[in-house]
Amino acid sequence: MLNYKVVCLSLAITAGIVSIFCAVLVSISPLEAVRFFNTWIHGIDLTLIASAKPITLADFFIGLVSVVVFSIIV
Repeated sequence: MLNYKVVCLSLAITAGIVSIFCAVLVSISPLEAVRFFNTWIHGIDLTLIASAKPITLADFFIGLVSVVVFSIIV
């Protein structure tokens, strides 16, 4: 039987790491990040909806916290 606390924590940590990786990639090279993630989403051209707005520190932390909390809830 799975320990649900361990599963929740491992999913939250993994999602947090992926979120941090994504934010760093977008901060360093936004166009390449969009091209990279475009390969994950078949049938949708992310370049058409990509924002030119830079990521703020507040946006980063709000996104990170919400991803981690959502992962725990899931």
